Amino acid sequence: MSKVFRKNHIGAFLVMLFALLLSISAFAATEYEAAVTIPVGVTLEGERASSEQVTVTITPLEGAPEFDQISITLDAKKGERVQSQFTKTFTSPVNLKYEIKETPGTTDAYTYDDTVYTAVVFVENDFENGGLKASVVKVYKNGDPKTKQDAADFINKYEPAFIDPPVSKVVTNDAGTAPDTAKFHFTMKADDKTFPMPEGSTDGAKTIETGVGSVEFGEILYEKAGTYTYKITEEQESLSNFTYDNTVYTVKAVVEKVNGKLTATTIINNGSADVTAIEFNNHYKKKSSGGGGGGSSGGGPGIPTGTTGTVLGENRESPVGQVLGAAREAIENSPVGRVLGATRGAVRTGDNSLMMVSAICFLAAIAVFIGWCRAFIKRNINN
Repeated sequence: MSKVFRKNHIGAFLVMLFALLLSISAFAATEYEAAVTIPVGVTLEGERASSEQVTVTITPLEGAPEFDQISITLDAKKGERVQSQFTKTFTSPVNLKYEIKETPGTTDAYTYDDTVYTAVVFVENDFENGGLKASVVKVYKNGDPKTKQDAADFINKYEPAFIDPPVSKVVTNDAGTAPDTAKFHFTMKADDKTFPMPEGSTDGAKTIETGVGSVEFGEILYEKAGTYTYKITEEQESLSNFTYDNTVYTVKAVVEKVNGKLTATTIINNGSADVTAIEFNNHYKKKSSGGGGGGSSGGGPGIPTGTTGTVLGENRESPVGQVLGAAREAIENSPVGRVLGATRGAVRTGDNSLMMVSAICFLAAIAVFIGWCRAFIKRNINN
């Protein structure tokens, strides 16, 4: 009996062992899994921000296994939260930590978020439903567990440096007044075509138009540190009566990143010295229309050139002119004429017509005086 009992006991044990192995195999064949995701978000801030590729990395801590992704690259856009996630599937309970941070980009105009997140991943058995469950997936900032949140969010700020040098146009009126409608043109040209330029530029150059006053080429935005130089000149045009300013100004923008922020310093040189402003001064001088004044070929004051001789010539050819001419010749040949001629030579007034009239009046007075004397003497003799 004992042998039979032993055989039965051994058989039962083997059956039970076989059943146990089957159940273990069945449990092993049913692999319980827990999918874990850690959300990541990136936002761009800044009035002039457009887009920027941003890379976020995840690093295991304290021997934790790696996630499916070592890093994620996101195409961030202005004013939008662009998101993605790190993923991993666990098949057993775990309590792990990971470090998540953003890799700074190469655009100096951005202030990149330097927050370092710690991600806690806790996977445990789900006895009620069977399997595993990720009961805790949280991140917190810079090692402070009190700052727990659901996602690793990064906020980058776009703050480019910029310059906007104004150009002043001055007109000096040397003679006359320049017309208000006069327009002038100025050109900014980069010393290197790859340098940043204002909107509306073509092939590293931009030309603007203005009258008297100030005008701007527009803001020049800088995203990288460096030194950028430009030349500003006035177009030498052909407006009547204007003399143009040919000064060549050099504008240097020194762009640096100071305390995490991009700044630009402007230095202006006019070819001989550093100055604080760009000013072009044109001169306006209206040309004279001619005429006026005395001279051998002109008339007297207020008489157009060439008209005096013509009028006097016509008067001289008239009967009155002939009589005056004859009288002038008689006077010039007489003793009185010689005396008057000498006087005229001494005085040299240059006004022959006035001298001639004076001589005639003088002779007429003498003739009247002689005639009166002869009449007086004759009357006394008759009496």
